[in-house]
Amino acid sequence: MRNDIAIESSRSENAGVGGDYSAYCYLAELELASWDAATHHSCAAFLLELPFMPIRLIALDLDGTLVNSQWEISEKDRLALAAAAERGVQVVIVTGRRIRAAAPYIAQIPFPVAAITSNGALVRTPEGEVVYRNFLSGNIALQVLETVKAFRPYTVAIFDQPGRGQVTMEDCAIPEGPLGWYLKNSLDQLLLVPDLRDAIKSDPVQIMIGGPPARIEGAEALLRQSSAEPSVQLTWTRYPARNLALFDIMNRGCSKGRALNFWAKHCAISPRHVMAIGDNFNDLEMLEFAGLPVVMGNHIQGLRRPGWKVTSHCDESGVACAIEKYVLNV
Repeated sequence: MRNDIAIESSRSENAGVGGDYSAYCYLAELELASWDAATHHSCAAFLLELPFMPIRLIALDLDGTLVNSQWEISEKDRLALAAAAERGVQVVIVTGRRIRAAAPYIAQIPFPVAAITSNGALVRTPEGEVVYRNFLSGNIALQVLETVKAFRPYTVAIFDQPGRGQVTMEDCAIPEGPLGWYLKNSLDQLLLVPDLRDAIKSDPVQIMIGGPPARIEGAEALLRQSSAEPSVQLTWTRYPARNLALFDIMNRGCSKGRALNFWAKHCAISPRHVMAIGDNFNDLEMLEFAGLPVVMGNHIQGLRRPGWKVTSHCDESGVACAIEKYVLNV
């Protein structure tokens, strides 16, 4: 309610840009102090009407955004990021990947960056220090696994630990699901067990179900109707061209947006000075948080909201195009 009063008061008492800017100052301070989805939604449309403020923080998704369809970061994107950094703009990578899977791409950025990984469960400083964790409770994880036991061949428990067991699946896992990726890319992290429930000896980062959408989509309805539902955050990432979907079961409230809010506060940067760029449903809360939300030209249908900007396809260096237009003004 306080947001609505501030907006109406500013519009009625202060005509022109000055009135809008006064409202912006109040809302920016309010959001930086305490952001949540309900608060942000009540003023997001108004904030998008205001003139752009200088961008001080760029939040970037990886797959389908900074990383193109050839699993590469273009030279144009790297140069644009470097140019932004030279102007004092901070960059944070915000990805659904684990830190180990994100690290090869983060290493290609020509300066140290912060990293939000596992869809907002972990935040690391540019120096690698973990400053934020939001993990799924072990007890809730057990409830989840029991509820979706029919999807066990596609289910993985992810833990914040080095070495084998970081990704854990059952012996019944099949290559059509995440197992195929892990056998190829994370064999030294993979542990197979007879019963996935027995692996829950500590709080996992998350439970993930992955594979062809037709095989795994039924899991959401089961969880929505279960006793675990009030305690979990359910997030989809969809890749129609690859016939692949990832269904992440996180701790309630865990999202890219909440983790980005934490990092922006840590850096004393208002949401109004944040540009976020993404392409998929797991980017939604991050885009809603940012004062300047930008979706890729290849974004998933249904993601974009009114007023959000659109940049080029990831194969056409869409990140660089957005930075050049909204940060470098070239």
